[in-house]
Amino acid sequence: MKLTKAKLTSKVKAPLEILGYTYFKESISAAQGFFSKKLENGFYLTLGLTIDRYRESDFTGDFYYSKTTRWSSVWGDIPIESYERPGFIMSTEERKTYFHIENENLCDYWWDGFDDSSIANFIEVIKLTESRLFENTELTKKIEESLSVSQLKNYAVEVKKLAIYIDKLNLSYSYLPDKEIDGIPIQWFKASEYILKMHEGILNKNTVKALASDAFIQNILDNNK
Repeated sequence: MKLTKAKLTSKVKAPLEILGYTYFKESISAAQGFFSKKLENGFYLTLGLTIDRYRESDFTGDFYYSKTTRWSSVWGDIPIESYERPGFIMSTEERKTYFHIENENLCDYWWDGFDDSSIANFIEVIKLTESRLFENTELTKKIEESLSVSQLKNYAVEVKKLAIYIDKLNLSYSYLPDKEIDGIPIQWFKASEYILKMHEGILNKNTVKALASDAFIQNILDNNK
């Protein structure tokens, strides 16, 4: 039986919520399970899940630590270390212990989504490793200094402010989706198109959707604090 996004989400949602993550029905990125939380330093820590294409029950997760929730975005001067799988920030002894393998150098580890003990192990690894990203002062400094991160963050800040009254501006749009996506009201897409156009950013249906999703998710997490 093939592991599905719905099945995997049902397995990990409750324990990840205990760790402070909020689940989002997010289909715009490539994540097959999307969880995020806002940190004390104002950054966001997002965890995206990936189901293996060939091994029907296997999955893994990738952290994304940034001022935005744009999971996996590492273009421009965004530090690649922002986007990392847990095994790569574990010690060799930890990998040997938690992965139950002799090869302690194996970093790209995958868990069994149908095995409750494997799911529990995944949650323990997330709990063990997540703070290593936001406690990494060098990485935090790189993110702070990234022009690409600042641009994305500023776009989202402006969309969050504009979305509540965008309909009062009576504007025309070219890149809106035909209907709401992932429960995001159409106003967020309108505000995203307007902000991208105003700043002469890359403007197409995909960039509008990505910005709307990021701003909408940020807004929910901001208000949960």
